[in-house]
Amino acid sequence: MPTYHAFAPALLSVTRVAPRRLLRASSRPPSTTRPSSSLPLAPALLDALPPTSEPPSPQAYLRERKFSYLRDSLIRGSPSRVWADYNDLLNVMGFEKLPLEIHQHVLRRSTPPAAELRISSAKRYVASQPPPVPHTHEGRFQAIIRNIRASGARPELADYHFILEQFAAVGHYIGAIHVYKELVGANYMPEPKTFGLCLQAIAHRMTLPTRKVDQEHVASETRKMMSDLIREMRRLQIAFTSANLDLTIRILKDTLDMETFEELIKWGYGIDLSNPDCQPLEFFGAQNLKAQLSIHAPATTYPKPQPFSTAALNTTIEILGRIGNVSKLVQAFEVLTQPLPRANEHMFSSFDDDDTDFGVTNAPTSPPYVPPHAIPNTTSYIMMVRHLCTIGHPTLARHYVNEAMFYDRQKDGKAKTQIKKGRAEIPAPRIAVNRGTFQPVFALSDRTKNLTLTRWLTRKLPGVLKRKRYNLEYYTKYKEKMERKLATARRVAEASTQGNSAADAPIPILDSTTIGTSTASTSATPPPPPISLLERSRNKRPQEKSVFEVDIDALPILPSVPFKDPVKLIDLDLHIRVLQRDIAELEEFSERVDFLLSRSVQRVKEALGRRVWEGKDIYLADENRRRTVSREHWIKNVGFKSSPSDVDKTFYRAPAMIADTSPAATRMSFFQSNQVVENVAPQNVLSHLNTKIPQK
Repeated sequence: MPTYHAFAPALLSVTRVAPRRLLRASSRPPSTTRPSSSLPLAPALLDALPPTSEPPSPQAYLRERKFSYLRDSLIRGSPSRVWADYNDLLNVMGFEKLPLEIHQHVLRRSTPPAAELRISSAKRYVASQPPPVPHTHEGRFQAIIRNIRASGARPELADYHFILEQFAAVGHYIGAIHVYKELVGANYMPEPKTFGLCLQAIAHRMTLPTRKVDQEHVASETRKMMSDLIREMRRLQIAFTSANLDLTIRILKDTLDMETFEELIKWGYGIDLSNPDCQPLEFFGAQNLKAQLSIHAPATTYPKPQPFSTAALNTTIEILGRIGNVSKLVQAFEVLTQPLPRANEHMFSSFDDDDTDFGVTNAPTSPPYVPPHAIPNTTSYIMMVRHLCTIGHPTLARHYVNEAMFYDRQKDGKAKTQIKKGRAEIPAPRIAVNRGTFQPVFALSDRTKNLTLTRWLTRKLPGVLKRKRYNLEYYTKYKEKMERKLATARRVAEASTQGNSAADAPIPILDSTTIGTSTASTSATPPPPPISLLERSRNKRPQEKSVFEVDIDALPILPSVPFKDPVKLIDLDLHIRVLQRDIAELEEFSERVDFLLSRSVQRVKEALGRRVWEGKDIYLADENRRRTVSREHWIKNVGFKSSPSDVDKTFYRAPAMIADTSPAATRMSFFQSNQVVENVAPQNVLSHLNTKIPQK
């Protein structure tokens, strides 16, 4: 990456201080402002000044006085006072050089803490008054770095990290990238913390409000900088930390950069999304191709891939779903959840047939390849169904709903089998269908007016509710049975303890108060009632952590340590509460589906009825063509019903339906208030339709 010197000659010049300012500075009271950095001050900063053997002179006295002012400011002064005293000391020092430690202390004390800057900057963005410059004291940082170099010293990597932390607090991503290029140009080896601070600056800027005219420009810049940082980490062989990976995923969710995401997945987890069932060439041995062909060239080493977990699988589904690439979404989900057991046996090279022509024999065989994979959970299937419905693929969405229902029954059956066998540790089911599984399908059917998909939901929901009610009854009885066994064992243990006690032991006297207290303490706490869907929607949902809550100083993940998803054991109380919640939500959801199906059927039949009454053609599915039908034929086939209250009506109108929301009437929701009497001739109906309705 080409070097770019962001710390060019500073814009703020060191000005001379007037004599009146020196006189006022000697009598100012000390400030009690909290220092802006935790860097400890040296115990004897005064000794850091260059010693002089000459007798005291006015210049030496003024220099010591200015240095004492600076030392006092560094301890308890405000950032403005520290910066003013620093400039005053530079003016009286002349050509003498200050030690590096003084510049470093001034760098950290000449600006407010990052937390304060983050709050003040965010308030201005929210108020639609962004600051004119991203960081107010960027010029101070430039001047201090310039003074350090002018003194013959070299800024340390910690100094650059402090500036990056300041830029990350205000979302100054352009300045952060310039600082990174500056430290690379100074021959410093970046650390994971360096990349973490740069990613933090980009992620924080994307959370701040942006004007509409600048959104496209900011998105393109952040996308390019993100891609450059990923390539730099790959070039320098710097492993990902948990904080860096978290920040990278947050940025990719907003930028939706497919190319960068593929590089991240390939380098971080060893997965090639273009061919996920095979090992990437970078890990398969392509980097050693020159060495195998006896070409004298050093083989490039690549870091070991990170373990692939369920959380990583859900993140992959989320990003691919937001990008909208259905083929890669389905391919990645199928391969990463159900990999080929012996995938390396199916790999081949197009050069194998030509090896004999060049005399290459006994090529080194590659070690057995274990494709990365993870076990999906409920969130995985909800994400798949939601993104497929958002894109508009009802067939695939229905397939994954059926698959989630199948695995739900399978996992629940395994748990019951282990309960019957008396196992002590029973894993909790990882997949369970709930309202979130069916909601995207219902939204798609309502949005596209797909009545076939809505009827499919009405056929599936009763079976799901029946099975969940049975499971709730089963686990409740099992819990009561275990509580009775536990109480019996406790009574037996207490009886044996009392029998082995001394004969002269005093017998405790239990009154009504003691019995009530002991009963209340030993009885199990009843589970809270299921929360209704309305109350759950009003509750505050857990928000995503801020970009500044990640641990930038965390160590990289060690891929050599074997990683497995933690196995959660079943908690009966929690499992029963989840079943109660799911049943309450699905019952309310099922009623909503039935009502909307009736309403949709009502609107379709009303529209077709108006066409029939106007003598227009309609489409008949059994004949697969459009033709006109008579009103008698339409009334007979649609199933108009007469209403006794409408017999005495003096005028008639086109059929209008009152929806029947009962489950039995969802398949044949006909016009129930058509206001047509059976013994009235069709021509009379037509004459009544042509009659003008009297105005009130």
